[in-house]
Amino acid sequence: MASHYKKYIRIPPGESVDIRPILPIVHHPLFQRLLHVYQLSTTFFVFPGATHTRFEHALGVYSKSKRLAARLAEEGLLTAQEAWNVALFALLHDIGHGPFSHLIEGLTPYDHDQNGERVISELNEAIKGSGGDPKLIKQLFDRSNPLYRIVMDKNLGTDKLDYLERDIYHTGFGQHPDVETIMDYLSYMKGELVIDKKNIEAAKQIQRLYLYMYKEVYLHKSSLISSRFLQKIIALWLSLRRIEPADLWSMTDAELISQLYTDTDPRLRFLYQCYRRRKLPSTGVVFRIDRKQFKERVAGKKIKVIGEKAEFFKKMSEHSSPQELEHIEQQVAKLLKVPAHTVLVVPTPAVWRFAPEDIAYNDDNNIYSLKDTQPEYFETLKEDLEEYLSVRVCVIGNRALLYDSADKVHALIKRIIASVTRKKRVSKNLSLAV
Repeated sequence: MASHYKKYIRIPPGESVDIRPILPIVHHPLFQRLLHVYQLSTTFFVFPGATHTRFEHALGVYSKSKRLAARLAEEGLLTAQEAWNVALFALLHDIGHGPFSHLIEGLTPYDHDQNGERVISELNEAIKGSGGDPKLIKQLFDRSNPLYRIVMDKNLGTDKLDYLERDIYHTGFGQHPDVETIMDYLSYMKGELVIDKKNIEAAKQIQRLYLYMYKEVYLHKSSLISSRFLQKIIALWLSLRRIEPADLWSMTDAELISQLYTDTDPRLRFLYQCYRRRKLPSTGVVFRIDRKQFKERVAGKKIKVIGEKAEFFKKMSEHSSPQELEHIEQQVAKLLKVPAHTVLVVPTPAVWRFAPEDIAYNDDNNIYSLKDTQPEYFETLKEDLEEYLSVRVCVIGNRALLYDSADKVHALIKRIIASVTRKKRVSKNLSLAV
C-alpha cells in the first residue's frame, strides 16, 4: 500500500523540499545547529533581510543537486548511487561552518572545510539511515572524488547557484539569475562540470552577477567593517578565556554572542556595546589602487583616500591574518595615542574567493576552455575586480584623528608590512636551507 505520509520544508524564494528521505540527517543535532548560523555573517548590518541561515541554504543546495544529479543519472553520466550521494553531500557541504560563517576562520587552526571533515564521521549513522555511503561522502568532502564539482564548482556548482539566488532574494539586491535554465544545460564529462555551448552566455551572466554581488553586497564597506570588528572582539575574548577551537566551532551565532554579552572584561563590554548599538569604527584613511581613488565615496566626511600600487595590496593580503592586523592596529593606536582596542584595520579579504575562474563548456562532446577561446572576457573581469581592492583604517570616535595623521599612518603601515615580509622571507630561506 502506498504511503500517504508527507513532510516538506518550505524555503524561499518559493520551493518545497521533500525531507522524508533525509530525516535522519535533518534531525541530527549537528545539522539542526545550522538553523542558528547566519549565511552572510554580519551583512544584516547593511541589508536587514540578510538573516537567512546555513540550514535554509543547505536544503536549497540539496534540492538543486538532487534534481541535477538525477538527470545526469538518467543520461548515464552517473550511477544512481553516485547521484544520491552527491545530493547528500550537497545537504552536508556546510556542516563544518562555525558561528557567523567564515568569521572565526583565522582565529583557530582550521577552516570550515577542515572542520567539516572533522565532524562528518559523527553523521555516519544518519548518512546510512538516509541511504548514503559515508565513505563516498568523505571522498567528496576531501575532494578526492571529482564528483564534488557538481556541488562545489566555483562557477556553476549547485552551491553557488543556490546562494546567489538566495542572497539576492534576502538582500533585495541584484538581478535574479536564471538558475533553472543553467541547470538544464549542465553536464558532467571527464570529471568536469560543463555547460553546453548553447547556454554559455547564461554562464557568463552568473559570473558577472557574482562580481556585482561581491562589489555591492558581500564586500560592502559597512559589512566588512562590522565583520572585522566582530572578529576583533572575538579575538580579544579568546585571548582572555581558554576556549578550545572545537568548542568555538560548535557554537551557534547566538551562543557566541551570549559569551561576549556576559563577559566582565571592561574592554569587551565596551566593544560589544559598540557592536550592539551599531557604533562601528569610522573610516579615516582608505587605500585604493592607484588612479582608482575616485571609487571611494567620501560624501563630505574626513576620509583621506590614498592611492597605492597593486603590490601593496598583494602584500597586505599575504599579511592579513587577525594576529597580523592586530599588530598593525596596536602600532597605529600608539601613533594616535588612543587605546589599541579602538583601532581597526580592514583589508578586502580573500579576493581569490571572488576571482572569476575558467568556464568549461562542451560542444559536440568536446570540452573547451572559455579562457582559451575568450581571454579578453576574463581580463575585463579581473580589471573590474581590482578596482574594488581597499584597506581601511578605522577608529571608534573621532575619525579626524586618523585623517590628520594619514601620511604618518600610511608610512607606518608600509614599514610594518615591509618588515614582516623580510622576516618571512628570511624564515622561509632558513627552512629551505635546513
